Amino acid sequence: MCTWEPCSRSSVMLPAGHRLHPASRSACNGAASYRPSLQSLHPVFTAQVTSSPRHGKALEASFAWSIAGSLGALGCSSRIFTRAQGSGGHRRRSLEGIPLLSQLRDLWRRKLFVSAALALLMGLLWVCQGVQGWQNLKAFNATLPWYKRLPSSTALESWMLGTHVAVRGQRAPITWSTLQGDFGMDAALVARGQLHRLLTACFLHHNVFHILFNLGFLYTLAPLEVGCRGAFLTTFLLAGIAGNWAFLQYGTARYAVGASGGLCGLMGFELVSLLRNRRVREFKALLRSLFGMLVMGAILPGVANEAHLGGLLAGVLVSLAVSRRSGYRGALLPWPVVVGLLLLPPFGRRFLSSLLQGLCVGIRRPGVLSRGLVS
Repeated sequence: MCTWEPCSRSSVMLPAGHRLHPASRSACNGAASYRPSLQSLHPVFTAQVTSSPRHGKALEASFAWSIAGSLGALGCSSRIFTRAQGSGGHRRRSLEGIPLLSQLRDLWRRKLFVSAALALLMGLLWVCQGVQGWQNLKAFNATLPWYKRLPSSTALESWMLGTHVAVRGQRAPITWSTLQGDFGMDAALVARGQLHRLLTACFLHHNVFHILFNLGFLYTLAPLEVGCRGAFLTTFLLAGIAGNWAFLQYGTARYAVGASGGLCGLMGFELVSLLRNRRVREFKALLRSLFGMLVMGAILPGVANEAHLGGLLAGVLVSLAVSRRSGYRGALLPWPVVVGLLLLPPFGRRFLSSLLQGLCVGIRRPGVLSRGLVS
């Protein structure tokens, strides 16, 4: 699921009528610092947020829906994985539970290397986000007297729940990781030429429920990789870029992260393949899952459904353009050729150049990209 990032930046002014939660104010070097509550999300990322009590209840309910959706996706993933991998009368059940270390080993044992690599990369980046947030908080506390310092649990809360602490006079929230600032989908910085964010934002996540939800869907879709690793990876990347582009064009928020655009693209590709092969039962089951994901995105506040729809449309178009009736295993063109053709136009060349430059600068000089010093 692609979500908006409900954090704060001092470079944007709060609109009239948007007040900070009184319980989250504290004095800090003569400047007011605050910890955002559910009613104090940043206006850039929640353009349709109002300060009514009804909205506060809706936001609180969204966390409950996020937990339920995450657990539901993780709970059904093992069963779907078992059905897809079963053969004859012998079906070896995949390991149940949260898709972490045991599930990664299970994917590797079944030779689903692309899915295992994507899940491992997302998990490692998620851990790095938490470590960087804690380091930033530690560096900020070092500048304050001991009685004004924020507890270390603030970094843990920000990492798990996505509620970042912002301080007046600071450009970014003090628990905001450098990865999010340099590689997250920021509409303003993309407009200034940082096109690498269209892809890199697919591997970052907002909170623990967000990453568990997407890992559950990735684990569910992993069997589609069998015999078609190149097509699986290419479709995921192209759909992720298309989803972020759709968010950039039609979204009302500024910032978003998440892999669900690419996951919806995989589902769209498989829908076309199933329909071509007249596998109606599997087509209906996958369509129901996709419909449920889109409905949840429409109900929950802070979910970028534009990225879901953009990724889905990209997956369908890729399938119609380059696949035969047999789906992934019968591409009309080799997938490296498809990627090469997409990089030939001017936009493709600019995107590749921006991606290489963004990765080099972001790794060697963390924080420079988020300040807009490189375009």
